[in-house]
Formats: sequence, structure tokens, C-alpha cells
Amino acid sequence: MPRHVIKPGETIKTIVKKYQANLNNLAIANTHLENLENLSPGDIIYIPDAADGTYNLLEVKTLKSSLLTMMGFSARQIQEHYKLYQGYVNKINEIRMTLQALETKNANPIYSEYRSLKISELKAVNNCKLHEYYFENLGGRGGSATGSVLETIVRDFGSYEYWEKDFRATSVMAGSWALLGYDPDDGHLHNYGLDEETAVPVRLEPLLVLDVAEHAYFLDYGTNRASYIDAFARNIDWTVVKARFSSIRAT
Repeated sequence: MPRHVIKPGETIKTIVKKYQANLNNLAIANTHLENLENLSPGDIIYIPDAADGTYNLLEVKTLKSSLLTMMGFSARQIQEHYKLYQGYVNKINEIRMTLQALETKNANPIYSEYRSLKISELKAVNNCKLHEYYFENLGGRGGSATGSVLETIVRDFGSYEYWEKDFRATSVMAGSWALLGYDPDDGHLHNYGLDEETAVPVRLEPLLVLDVAEHAYFLDYGTNRASYIDAFARNIDWTVVKARFSSIRAT
């Protein structure tokens, strides 16, 4: 959030005019100041702007080097897949810069430029986040879950073997993504398959994410999704899954 250091002679009126700011929003963002009508030189006033939140621009997250040496995945497959993720980040930033300058009075539920951009923003954001989860929970030693994650899987699915069977089946039937997630409303783990990136379950906290779209495996496996799922299982980073679960339970 931009901040302004009050100079001699400046008042809240001059600040409002200079930044074209809303007085009520200035008051909400500057509760550290006792009286906006009595500013003193040296006071710091924060200028709220939509670009600080709603239209925040994203940065591409670095790809873990371990993903380029995984058994069952070629470096080219991972690198080409990573380029798609970079494209989502760039597109989000492009959409948000356009939205920030767009007139909203013509918004319409049937068709409007604003509607088109907002729908595209949601799809791009979900794709971006799901790809980040996916790349983060790869590059490990695979095997079985351990600790609290394993205990909760057994509690909710009856056994690790049943969970794995169900997760694989979910991965086969899904059009785009397979998720193991924690639902804070019922306190249980669930496997979900997504056909569309805009249809992410509400309030589900993803723990393990698998991209099952063909771009995730076609260079290495063609249309053999089952073998790709096997390779994914051999490279799950359960330490990342455990850290996600621990973070959720701590909140």
C-alpha cells in the first residue's frame, strides 16, 4: 500500500485531492492516526488502492530442481508443463491490469467485457494455484503417507490401501484434476475429481493435487494415464503434504 509522509502545509483535503482518494477509506486504512483533520508534518498516511489487493500482480514460483531428475518423468515433460503454469501467471496479471482500468457500469450477466474477464480471471487463478500445489507436492520419495496424514487417512477411509485405490479411481475419472483435501466444515478428508478449474469445492483445503490433463503426461506416456499415475505416486513429496495438513490444523 502506498504511503505518504505529510509535508508542512498539507491537510487531509490536499491528500484526498492529490490521490483522488475516498475520505472514509482513508480513515479505515489509517487508524494509527488519532485525527485526520489534524495532521502534522512527518505523519505517515497510507493510501488504499485496489491494486494492493484485488488487482495484485503475481510472480512465478520457482520450479524445484528435484522435479527435473524424477524417475518416470523426463525433464522436457516437466519443463513444458511448467511453461503452461507460467502462462497462467502472466495471463492473470494481464487480466487484472485490464480490469483495473475497465468501466464496470456495463457489466451484464449474459455478456459484457467485464463478465468475460472476471470468469477468465477465476479460471486462470484456479489453474495457477492448482499447478503450484501440484509441482510443490512432487519431487519426493513416494511410498506411503506417514504421521498425522496417515492416521487421518486411515480414520476417514478405513485404510491407506482403500484411500489409494479411491484416489487412483478419482484420478482416472477426472477430466482435469484429482485432489485429496481437508474439509474444515465436517473435519474429514475427501477425494474429489474436477472436470473444470472453476468447479473447485468450496472451503476444501488441498493437501495432495494431481494434474490429470493430458498436457501433464502426454510427452512421456501418450494416452497411458494409468502409468502416469503410477509415476506420480512414486514421486509424491509427503513432507509437503504433511506440512500443509499441519498448517491447516494449527489455524
